Amino acid sequence: MMAPGPLRRLIRRSIPGSAEPISTFEAGGRIPWSSGYGEYKEAMLKRVFGDAALMQTFRTGGALPSGYGHRLDERIVEYPWVLSHLSPGDGLILDAGSTLNKAFLLDHPLLNDRRVLIYTLETDRIALNPRISYLFGDLRDMLLRDASVASIVCISTLEHVGFTYEYRTYSRHNPWPSAEPESFLRALAEFRRVLVPGGELLLTVPFGRAEDHGWLQQFDAAGIRRIKQGFGGTVAAEACYRYHPEAWQVAAPEECADLAYFNVHEGNGFDPDHAAAARAVVCLKLIR
Repeated sequence: MMAPGPLRRLIRRSIPGSAEPISTFEAGGRIPWSSGYGEYKEAMLKRVFGDAALMQTFRTGGALPSGYGHRLDERIVEYPWVLSHLSPGDGLILDAGSTLNKAFLLDHPLLNDRRVLIYTLETDRIALNPRISYLFGDLRDMLLRDASVASIVCISTLEHVGFTYEYRTYSRHNPWPSAEPESFLRALAEFRRVLVPGGELLLTVPFGRAEDHGWLQQFDAAGIRRIKQGFGGTVAAEACYRYHPEAWQVAAPEECADLAYFNVHEGNGFDPDHAAAARAVVCLKLIR
């Protein structure tokens, strides 16, 4: 099923010079991670960023348009939520996990005149830009001074802390010997340490029933409470979004309590709902 007419037109207009009536992703049956998937998602996100009313909806936690993000992964709600809650200013932004490391994100008006430090184990892109810096290392033991960062953006990264980041070498019969799933709390302590007083942590994680996939964990309600307690700051904003077969939509946490993470790397084909990854995410803005 394709997105409703108005949303399809919204998406197409965001692809400059496109002569095709529909995208490759649509033409191929809207299969997650198929040909044209990334381009389609990026085009939609660009359009969303430019829609002031929709970004305000993310900021206030209102209902999303019918068909929003049909068969797309959780970035389609995480990026707009985070950018709609990022405070303006000129302080250093720490990108914990390299999820902002894309040209269309770094060129966003909220980011294009800010210094951004990308702290990660690895990345597939190096931006040759004097305002973008890279540090390769462990988020549980960062090489940064106390109170040196104004904002931290950590999008779907905390769930990987303490697990192998190379899922292709992972086996349920031979798990990574040094896995430390509880060590996400050390990363949270580091986030608090490097933030200035009053600094903000914008954090998103997959949500539903507690699960261990070997290369990531999914947090349940108790896990979300531990995240808040582990950081120890003030909750300035919180939202939960749920994937449905036809769209992403804002949801109450209890509606998501039994949702499972779809692990495409298991190679068993897609489930009937065609979830691309997480079926729910929690988004938090925490203040030091």
